[in-house]
Amino acid sequence: MMTGMNRDHLDKGFTLVEMLVVIVIIGIAATVVIPMIGDNSDMQLTSASRKLITDLLWAQTVSISTQQRYQVVFDTANETYEIQDQDGTVINDPITKAPARMDYTVDNYLRSVEIATANFDGHNSVWFDRMGAPYSGAIIDNTPLTSGQIVLAGGEQTVTVNVEPVTGRITSP
Repeated sequence: MMTGMNRDHLDKGFTLVEMLVVIVIIGIAATVVIPMIGDNSDMQLTSASRKLITDLLWAQTVSISTQQRYQVVFDTANETYEIQDQDGTVINDPITKAPARMDYTVDNYLRSVEIATANFDGHNSVWFDRMGAPYSGAIIDNTPLTSGQIVLAGGEQTVTVNVEPVTGRITSP
């Protein structure tokens, strides 16, 4: 009877085929999971550029709908931008009721993104008139925009957002 118990004990374990199947499954799971854990700065950069385009369009739309001037002011040193009314007061986001301000240094989801440049004819802000046309310089100036772009950087990639003169069309190639 002891002999049968020892044989049952020896038969317990994994076969080589079972071990290989488990190793293959772990390998497949690793190829799927490891890239997700790694650097996602390209996704953050895409999200940041979409939010920036949305905020620029919103400032332009608010200018048209309220018939007042609104501007988007960029601070590349502090990685921020904000939407201000014609008096220079930061306006509130209509959904969150928080100030319409983006700070890449404190946003957990976009922390790897930075504002590389923001140039509107040599100025750091763009404002829109009551027709949605873009202007450069101080909001009291009436200097039509001739060239405007923001470059966002994340990881080793960059995205350029352009504000076209006259029409104010906002694009990102």
